[in-house]
Amino acid sequence: MTFPIKKNLQANHTQEITDANAQLKALLNAAVDAIIIIDHLGCIELFNAAAQKMFGYPSSEVVGNNIRMLMPEPYRREHDKYLSNYMETKNAKIIGTGREVKACKKNGEIFPIELSVGEVLESSHKQFVGIIRDISEQVKARSDAIANRERLAHVTRLSTMGEMAAGIAHEINQPLSAISSYAQACKNMLERSSNVPDTIAQQQKLSITLEKISSQARRAGEVIRRLRGFVKKRTAEREYVDLNVLIKDSIELAKVDTRLLDHGISLSLTASPAPLLLIDEIQIQQVLFNLIRNAIDAMEDQPTDQVNISSKWIDAQYIEVSVTDTGYGVSKENLVHLFHPFFTTKETGMGMGLPICQSIIQSHGGELRHRAGIDKGSVFSFTLPAKSIVKNKLG
Repeated sequence: MTFPIKKNLQANHTQEITDANAQLKALLNAAVDAIIIIDHLGCIELFNAAAQKMFGYPSSEVVGNNIRMLMPEPYRREHDKYLSNYMETKNAKIIGTGREVKACKKNGEIFPIELSVGEVLESSHKQFVGIIRDISEQVKARSDAIANRERLAHVTRLSTMGEMAAGIAHEINQPLSAISSYAQACKNMLERSSNVPDTIAQQQKLSITLEKISSQARRAGEVIRRLRGFVKKRTAEREYVDLNVLIKDSIELAKVDTRLLDHGISLSLTASPAPLLLIDEIQIQQVLFNLIRNAIDAMEDQPTDQVNISSKWIDAQYIEVSVTDTGYGVSKENLVHLFHPFFTTKETGMGMGLPICQSIIQSHGGELRHRAGIDKGSVFSFTLPAKSIVKNKLG
């Protein structure tokens, strides 16, 4: 009497398994992300519909083959080593986490993906499941945003130099005028030397004057070099830079605004230990240059007050640079718009200086902030990740 019941239970169990498989298949094929299951040797066991569309392979061409066929170098070369290491040590590098890597389509196109890997537990054999998302559009958008920021930063630098044309002309004209005067003096000495018995003294004067010409020519050349480096269109590059040296170079560049010579700079830079930053030097110089000019603009009514520039370690990994003025400060109404694009209180301003500076600092892993001065004025400060220099060695 129990035999028919046993057959019915077996039939129900078989039907449940069939239904579960059908549901799993539908779920996998409905997924937007590519889902791939491999064994412990890297052989593909499952390749869902999204994976077929993403990689351009039908399931029949990949199932049974090694997952390496979907990888470009160096991932292809390292994959088997990684699997073997995990099986022996259980030391997982990406299992349970996600990361950005590259994948390869059937037509050879290499594209960026976001990959998450997990281990299939309680299966009959070791299996791993990978969930893959094509992030080509996100990576392109990120790349475009970086390129647009650099283009806008370049335009802002050009605009700033345009606003300072008179100051630049004055800064270069001074050494050029000196060169002209010294050259005329040399000519006069040469004309007189033929009628003067003691030519040694004349030659010494001539040598000294020629050295002054050379010095003034180097001065003009240095101004032009700084300006050319600051405004030229370039590819953003990061390298290790001594922050204290960068700040001093930025001040020299800022002197093309002759108002800075009237105000002067008060420096208070940390040197114990000296900070070393992995940065794009021109971009950070642009931030400092912009903050110094803003400070000068804010102190129109205090033409003799100094601009204070300071740096200090806020912890073992971050350095803070501050530019302080004693100007009119920022009103509560303007404070909320301070870093908004195209907001400006200047008659001829573009309103892009501070937003660009903020974008540059954030792209370097720091923050640009404003706070009111102790008695009056403003303090603009930014933080950046840094290493310490101790006895010319990295700390």
